[in-house]
Amino acid sequence: MKRRIRMLGWIMVSVLAAGASAGGDSGAVNAALKQVSKATKGLRGVVAEVEWDEIIGKRSINGSGTLYVNFAGVIRVDIEGDTPTTVIFSPPFLHIHRKTDQVVEIYDVTSNPHRLGQYLMLGFVPSGSALKKRFNVQLVEDAELDGRAVLNFLMTPKSKDTARAIARIQLWVDPGTGLPAQHEVVHASGESQLAVRYLSMSRDDELPATLFQPKWPAGTKTIRK
Repeated sequence: MKRRIRMLGWIMVSVLAAGASAGGDSGAVNAALKQVSKATKGLRGVVAEVEWDEIIGKRSINGSGTLYVNFAGVIRVDIEGDTPTTVIFSPPFLHIHRKTDQVVEIYDVTSNPHRLGQYLMLGFVPSGSALKKRFNVQLVEDAELDGRAVLNFLMTPKSKDTARAIARIQLWVDPGTGLPAQHEVVHASGESQLAVRYLSMSRDDELPATLFQPKWPAGTKTIRK
């Protein structure tokens, strides 16, 4: 996984060199997004085992864990490893709980477009039209991941403010399930990057609301930004 995130800066070059190309054909993009939306229609919740690799300036969060998605727009990730962390995104607030430091950072994403965790929900595409309102979406032709065909979306923000923070988002999607196989977000500076690899997925339409509530152990320091 660490090797994979170091590849982020040139991953599109390697894709193009392999003979695939990113195209802006609106018909192909719309058809692919429609395919994803159709595959996930009716989903209310998903649980996934993931590998997480994030660089945040001079800090990093690396490890494996469990990701929970409520298709109402809320997401939680519990990451174990050298830097055990819980991330909860309940718009407009992104909570990052660093267990070892006993600190939770709370970001209002409307004024913090550079925080990468807020873009996780883009991996679960309930509506292609909603996605295209916020991003320029291209489709990488003949894309593969681990030897299997995938839909590979390359997205750049339409908002100038967001574009100053985020260079691109790349999303590999299983065409059968409509669910993500890999998700990468690259900060405009190149100093912060997030790569999430989805190892397994299971449907769970009964995820409790309490799972997504930001409750932390006593003594946890809260920092609002």
